[in-house]
Amino acid sequence: MDVKIEKIKKEDKIILERMLQLYLHDISSYFYIDFDSKTGLYKYDELDKYFDESENFAYFIKNNDAILGFSLVDIFQNENVIQEIFILNNYKGQSVGTMAAELIFEENKGNWVVRALPKSEKAEKFWYKSINQYTNNSFKIEHVGKYNRAIFTFNNENK
Repeated sequence: MDVKIEKIKKEDKIILERMLQLYLHDISSYFYIDFDSKTGLYKYDELDKYFDESENFAYFIKNNDAILGFSLVDIFQNENVIQEIFILNNYKGQSVGTMAAELIFEENKGNWVVRALPKSEKAEKFWYKSINQYTNNSFKIEHVGKYNRAIFTFNNENK
């Protein structure tokens, strides 16, 4: 599979909003996410920052024209953070997430912070395997907070 990342254009934001609902539904099995019964939507208040002039990026993960998932990335002065990554169920287990993460890391060099989904052993294993493969075991991991959340850090400026 030829996995690529593509920055999401403002005119395609509605597609991201729809996919975000699938993602939020999936992760709501790990912890509570506010659901608006009047609109039938999960709440996610920070999407607009990916479409302003800031250093935050929303990417579609694609194979040719088919959208396989998305990722939301924040670029701060001293660190890059993958805030969300989502792969449609049809494409899970095919290394799409790992390939997409590597492409995102390559596009944004510097210090990285990746926080695994709280309470998700599957997410922690995914990130451990993907980051280990990408950095050749040159990363740090610590577990913090009441959910013992895995936080991975590494630098890829010289990669």
